Amino acid sequence: MSCGCSGPVKVLVELEYLVVDGSTCERCGSTREAVRAAVTDARALFSSAAVELELVERELGASELGDSNRVLVNGRPAEEWLGGRSVMTECVSCSDMLGTAVSCREVEVGGVRTEAVGRDVVFDAIIAASGTAAVGEPTVTLVGGPGCG
Repeated sequence: MSCGCSGPVKVLVELEYLVVDGSTCERCGSTREAVRAAVTDARALFSSAAVELELVERELGASELGDSNRVLVNGRPAEEWLGGRSVMTECVSCSDMLGTAVSCREVEVGGVRTEAVGRDVVFDAIIAASGTAAVGEPTVTLVGGPGCG
């Protein structure tokens, strides 16, 4: 984490989701809504802090299905920030869109597996990546290093 004297801490959130003929699957659509909500909430939390938060959304085609429904926070899957993991499972919605049985990502955090990446997973990953507070803490505490302040 930056000490704050060399500029703001930067957190990049990247959302990757399948798009076919302008539509996305239910799993990816729910993840997209959750990511947008988490970023909005984190921006409100960081409004007076030295944290720069950026959201990039990437539409993926069928050939990139293995990366679909993925949320990266500073280059690392959101679930991994929280000790979780991802697995590939059959996605009925993607299968309907592509006309064949396919699998895409779902996440497991704290022993709970969900098809869509939830708002809390993304929000907590943003907080962890920013280094501003313990996961889930309602306030931001920036810690300065030697020579800061």
